[in-house]
Amino acid sequence: MDFRAVLGTSNKRRLALLEQLYYRRDGWSSDQLMSKLNCSLPILLNDIELINEGHTKFQIKKTKGLYRLVIDKKVSLGNLYANILTTNPEFQIIEELLYEECENITALAKKLYLSSSNTQRYLKKIEKTLTQAGMELCYRPLRVEGDEGEIRNFYFRFYSERQNAFESTLPKLPAKHYHIIERYVQDLVKINQIHEKYIFQKRLVYNFYISIWRIKNGHKYPKQELRTVGFRLPMELSFKALKQAVREATDLVLTPEIVRDGLWLIFSDSTVFSTPHRELAMKDNEKYQQLFTRHYELVEKYNEMLGYHLDRQSKINLATVLSNDFYLYNPQGSYVCLLRRNRTVFLSEVSKVYNCGLEKVKALVQRFVDKYEMYQEEDFVRNYTYLLITTEEQSMRWLASQEPLLKILLLSDLTPTEESFLAKQISDTIYGNLMIVNFEKLSGGTFQLHNELRHYDCLITTGSAEGLPADYPVVVIDPFLTRQSTRWIQEMINELEKNRNFVSMVE
Repeated sequence: MDFRAVLGTSNKRRLALLEQLYYRRDGWSSDQLMSKLNCSLPILLNDIELINEGHTKFQIKKTKGLYRLVIDKKVSLGNLYANILTTNPEFQIIEELLYEECENITALAKKLYLSSSNTQRYLKKIEKTLTQAGMELCYRPLRVEGDEGEIRNFYFRFYSERQNAFESTLPKLPAKHYHIIERYVQDLVKINQIHEKYIFQKRLVYNFYISIWRIKNGHKYPKQELRTVGFRLPMELSFKALKQAVREATDLVLTPEIVRDGLWLIFSDSTVFSTPHRELAMKDNEKYQQLFTRHYELVEKYNEMLGYHLDRQSKINLATVLSNDFYLYNPQGSYVCLLRRNRTVFLSEVSKVYNCGLEKVKALVQRFVDKYEMYQEEDFVRNYTYLLITTEEQSMRWLASQEPLLKILLLSDLTPTEESFLAKQISDTIYGNLMIVNFEKLSGGTFQLHNELRHYDCLITTGSAEGLPADYPVVVIDPFLTRQSTRWIQEMINELEKNRNFVSMVE
C-alpha cells in the first residue's frame, strides 16, 4: 500500500494526470484522460492550468489534439514526488510526527501555519492510513507507535522519496554532521568487510539519523534482537566526531549500545550484505534461518523455470536479496511505500513486452506465498516478482528461451546482407524462443506460398499481407525495425505463446 490516501481528492487526481502523461510520451486525448481520471472536461482543463502555473519544470501542452508532458531534461518524476512530500501539509505533518515536538493539535497547527480544523482533518486521514499500514497515531505528544523496525523503515522511505538532489536533504542535519555519519558508516563497512555499495551505505546513514531521533524520544529497538558480537564498532576518530555531532543535535550521549540501536539494520540482521554476516545470521538467528531457507526454496523453483542457468552462488545471492527485502515486515502486514510506484510501473511495462514470462513468475510467487501463508498481499506478490526478474539481468531472456520454439518466416525484397541484419535485429530485440528463416524460394503463386506457410508459426514481411489466410499471424514492417514494428512483432509472439500455453493446459 502507499500513502496517497492522505492526499486530497484534487491533489491525487493531478498527480495521476502527471503520471499518465509521463509514462505515455505520445500523449492522450482529453476524452482518454477524462476516462482514466474519472473527471469532467472543465475539471481536467482546470487541473492542467493549475499544474502549468505551479510546476515550471512540468508543463502540459496540447498538440494536434493530444495532451503531452514537456519536462525539464534535468528532472524526473521523482522530483515531483519530492515536491509533494515537502510542500503538502499532510506529509509535513507525517514528518513532524517523527520529531515529537508538538504536544497537541494546536501546537502542530501553529508550527505548520495551518488552521486547527484542517490540521485535525489531516490527522484523521493520516491516522487511518497509518492504521492500515500497521502503525498507530498517538497524542500528547503527537507521535507514531508500533513495530520499531517498520516505523524506522517507513521514515527511511519517506526521506528517500523526498530527496530531489544528489546531496542529502535530511532536515535538522547540517551538512558537516551528515558527512560525519557517512565517515562512520564507511569505517564500519571497512573494518567488518561488508560489501561497499553506495545505496546500502546511504540507507545506513538515513536510518541512523531517523533512529537517533526515535531513541531520543524513548523508542528503542528491542535490545534482545540486536547483536552484541560478530561486528566491530569503530571507536576512534570517526566515533569521537559522531559522538560530538549527536550531542549537538539531540543532547544524547552516544554509547556503543546507542550506536548498535542506530545501526539496527545490520545489528538486527534486517539487511545482510556480506558472506560473513549471512553465515552469522544462519548460525544463530532462527527467524533469518527460516526466512532464508524458504526464499532459497523459491529461488530453486525460479531457477528451474529459467532452465537452471543460476549457479549456487547466484542462488544464494538472490535468496539474500529476497530475505533483505522482507525481513522487516510482519508476514501478515502491509508492504508500505509513500508515493513512488516504480516497481509497479516497471512490471506494467514488462507485461507489454513479455507478458507470458511475467505471468509465470507471478504464478510461482503466488504459489509460494500461499504455501507458507505469508506476505500474501498483492503488493508483496508484486515486489517478489520484481526482485526475481531484476536481480538477474538475463532472466527475461532465459524465461523466453524455455518456451516452445516458434518458427518465423521472414519474407522480404531486401538484399541478403540487409535481410540478415534485419533478422538479427529481430532476434536481439524480441523476447521468445525464436527461429527466423529467410524465404529463399520463388513464390510459385499464392497456392505455393500458402503451402509454405504451413511449416511456420507466423510471417514477418516487408511486402503486403494481401492474399494470405485471414487468420494467419502476420506483421508487415518497414525494411528496418522501428519501435512500432517491434511492438507489433512482440504482441504477435506473445499471443502465439499464450495460445500454445492454453492448449497445453487443456491437454
